[in-house]
Amino acid sequence: MEILPRYFLEIAFCGTAYRGWQRQPDAPSVQAEVERALQFALHRHKVNAIGCGRTDTGVHATQFFLHFDGPGDAPLDDRFMYSLNSLLPDDIAVTRVIAVPDDAHARFSATERGYCYRIHREKDPFLTDRSHQLRPALDVAAMNEGCKALIGTHDFSSFQKVGTDVKTSICDVREAVWAETPNGYVFRIKADRFLRNMVRAIVGTGMRIGKGQQPAGHMAEVLAAKDRHAAGRSAPACGLYLEHVVYPFLPSHLRGPLQG
Repeated sequence: MEILPRYFLEIAFCGTAYRGWQRQPDAPSVQAEVERALQFALHRHKVNAIGCGRTDTGVHATQFFLHFDGPGDAPLDDRFMYSLNSLLPDDIAVTRVIAVPDDAHARFSATERGYCYRIHREKDPFLTDRSHQLRPALDVAAMNEGCKALIGTHDFSSFQKVGTDVKTSICDVREAVWAETPNGYVFRIKADRFLRNMVRAIVGTGMRIGKGQQPAGHMAEVLAAKDRHAAGRSAPACGLYLEHVVYPFLPSHLRGPLQG
């Protein structure tokens, strides 16, 4: 059997119009749009695009990787990327096409992922569905004190969507920090892996601390409880962005995180 060359696509997308990355039988998805464009560009009846992870409805990505097997007769180059972009809707863009080893896997080969969560305080029509509006001021110092409990390898069951079927809830969180911006706040978190709904649950818990509804030590208590009901309500999906994915075989000079 012929082994076809494997490629990664680096894409960015606004997730407002989609039911997440994952293909859905009765709802629009980013995966379905990408596969449709690949099938047309490659003149194939079917192309499987395997993403670096799932995203929830309305979640965005400034950096997302997927892999697919390309043609064996000629390497794909920037012209292929331009062709795909002409076929994709305006809210999905291909930023790079990269030849990778045949066993490279967009999901399982990733060694680190990073998300950011954006909050704006003053109404801004250009941030609708792309940031969470929250008028009350937040105590950034208290939220960062609470986030110290998240750093390291822990069981994050308290921040996992109820009913999720995974082999383990253990994650290695390497960064979790809040910062103030001119019109609000941004939270960034990096880990080897994330559970479903984990970042939004952490943000929701952090916001309770920031509003003064819970002390900074509440984050450690929630983590130790291993019970989703102990954590705060999940923050709205509109403010969440996947912005950072690391692979051992790709150069480190990837695009930086979304600023502000």
